[in-house]
Amino acid sequence: MAKSDIVTEQEITSPLVLSFRRFWGDCCDGAPVPDRVHFTPESLLPWIGHVQIVEVIDGGRDFFHRIVGTEIASAVGRDLSRKYVSKSAYKIGAEAMLARYRETRERGVPTFRKGSMIWALNNAWVAFESITVPVGCGGRKVDQLITVIDYPSLPSSRDRSIRDVAPGPSDPPESGRKISGSPE
Repeated sequence: MAKSDIVTEQEITSPLVLSFRRFWGDCCDGAPVPDRVHFTPESLLPWIGHVQIVEVIDGGRDFFHRIVGTEIASAVGRDLSRKYVSKSAYKIGAEAMLARYRETRERGVPTFRKGSMIWALNNAWVAFESITVPVGCGGRKVDQLITVIDYPSLPSSRDRSIRDVAPGPSDPPESGRKISGSPE
C-alpha cells in the first residue's frame, strides 16, 4: 500500500498554500463550505498560475478540469483544462486522482498534501505542497474543488521567461539596461 501524502496544515511551509487556506477560511463566513461566488478570477490573482479548479460531476462519479493554471501545466507537462479526470493520464493513475478528489469532497474540509512528483521538463523529482478545498453554491452542496499547488524548488514561469530573455554572460545588456532577475 502506498504511503499517503496527506499532511496537516502545520506541516505546510509554502506561503502560497497557507495564504490560500486563509482566504478560503475567510470566504466561509461561518458556513462549513464557502460559496463559489467568492472565487472570481480577480480574487484568485495572488495564486494565478498555481490554481486548478475541478467541477464535481454526477455526485463525484467523475470530475471535470475547468481550469489548470500555467505553473501546474508546466510542471506536469500538459494542460488538462477542459478534460475529465477519468479520461486524463496521470502518473499515479486516473482512479487514484478520482479517489483524492472524492475524499476531499466527502470530507468537506481542506486537504493538504506534500510530497514529490516528476517534473515534466527534465523528468526529475520535484517537491510540491498543495491544498484542495471544497466550494459550493450557496455554501451547501460541494460542487467544485479548488487546488493551489506550489513547487517551491522550481522557478516560476516569470523567472524562467526572465532567464530565457536575459543576456548571457558574454552578451552585454542592450543600452546598458539591466534586466531584473539576471545575474550580475
